Amino acid sequence: MDSSRRKASVYLALLFAVLAWGLSFLVIKNVVQTVPVFSLLFLRFAVASALLGTFAAIKGELRLPRRELLVLAGLSFLSPIGYFLFETFGVVYTQPSHVAAILAAIPTVVLLISILSHQERVTRGKVMGILIAYIGIFLLVVSGGAEQGASVQGDVLVLGAVLCAGIRTVIVKDVLGRVTALQLTFYQFFFSLFVFGPLAITEQGSWHLQVTPATVLEILFLGVLCSAGAFFALHYALTYLPATKVATSTNLIPIITLFAEMLLMGTSLTLLKGLGVATTIIGVTLTQFSGRYRRTLALTIEEG
Repeated sequence: MDSSRRKASVYLALLFAVLAWGLSFLVIKNVVQTVPVFSLLFLRFAVASALLGTFAAIKGELRLPRRELLVLAGLSFLSPIGYFLFETFGVVYTQPSHVAAILAAIPTVVLLISILSHQERVTRGKVMGILIAYIGIFLLVVSGGAEQGASVQGDVLVLGAVLCAGIRTVIVKDVLGRVTALQLTFYQFFFSLFVFGPLAITEQGSWHLQVTPATVLEILFLGVLCSAGAFFALHYALTYLPATKVATSTNLIPIITLFAEMLLMGTSLTLLKGLGVATTIIGVTLTQFSGRYRRTLALTIEEG
């Protein structure tokens, strides 16, 4: 493949991942009207595990020492279990655009932990970026109290997902020195099924009788495209692009979610919401161009 065609394929892959994740919050918002949260998470990650497991088997990457399997099983409680429980319940109680914008702040949590553990040097740019990002989140939370379909409760739940992802990113740096990104993603999805499966069984009712072909397609969209497909697309882009460029591109996700929400769900853009989304993105972008931290961004943006 010549350089121009490869460049085009790389940017198309990155665009696909950003679009898939940007739309995923709207799809979740719609699916949970029919499918209970635990059942949705189980079905989503069962589909993703089947696809990623098949690919890992073809590449000969399924075998891992017992010690590493135990480590990955432990990490799965942070993500996907903790992360997606907070994210999905957050989507239930607030607007998708709020979720996308707040999740964009994950790199700031990673940076804060790195500074507190003396892994990163404190600079004016980093501090300014963190402060600006959290001012944006504050504006979003405040706006949620007055917006139909949004709530402070939902926004706070999403902050739980941000915390889970931030802690997981810091811990997983050492793990990725011993396992591949494919092994990490597959086994964390796979181990989450042992939690989401029993939780799904507790969800009694006849919701399955209300499932339509459109609902099935939405679940497949989340499992195939958002969990498995976007993962491959992101790592393909990271193979040829600097992590900072890829990370900056993922800052478009809240913008995509915001415009899709307005066009497809008919929600309005309030002044506080607009300021909150814009301010959060600006703050996160500032942190992504600060010194040595840029080399760890590939780990931070694996959350999708």
